[in-house]
Amino acid sequence: MRYDISIRITFPDNITNVLWQEKQRFISEYGSSYKSEPHITLYLDSYTSDGYPKLLEKLRGLSIKPFTVSLLAPKIRVENDRHRNLYIMDVSNKQQLQKLHDIVSALAIPYRSPFISEKIQKRLESQGIHTDGSRQSLQAYHVPEEVFDPHITLGEIDFDKPQADIAESQRNLKAIESKDITVSSVTVFWYGKEDGMKKASLLEEVAIPLSQN
Repeated sequence: MRYDISIRITFPDNITNVLWQEKQRFISEYGSSYKSEPHITLYLDSYTSDGYPKLLEKLRGLSIKPFTVSLLAPKIRVENDRHRNLYIMDVSNKQQLQKLHDIVSALAIPYRSPFISEKIQKRLESQGIHTDGSRQSLQAYHVPEEVFDPHITLGEIDFDKPQADIAESQRNLKAIESKDITVSSVTVFWYGKEDGMKKASLLEEVAIPLSQN
């Protein structure tokens, strides 16, 4: 069994439902592969089964007060290295999000697997970097850690395909633009994948409140 962990900020239903409809539009009309519910990823990696309960214990002692963020107008981000346009909603209060990311990462990294996640490996392969999946093999390529860049991905479209009109997304999402969203918890998603399986299964989902102190 191979395990992955994703630690996320999730949104209230009234925000999620509007974002989800727009993501579905990108999937159905443009073939976007971003099919997960809208969220901000704080940490994502391949993990160890014995480290998982230890991480949950550490996260329950998170020392950071709840804070607010808001979603900004949809825009297009050009990703030349991946030959695609990324359609996103950026977020405010990135300094506080960065602080939360740094704290969560410091707690999570000690328990991560010696192998990188399949998602990260596929991203590297798309950039021409081929490894055996181990972190040690990355050293030869001097691959830096991916920069934390909190945003909501609406969809992605390859350069050689018809592009979406960003103005349509701006109209569709105007109702949730600039609304305050309180970040009062993080949610841990624990996945497992047996050899030969095409897709990982969600084994557990745990919401952990931020400290009120």
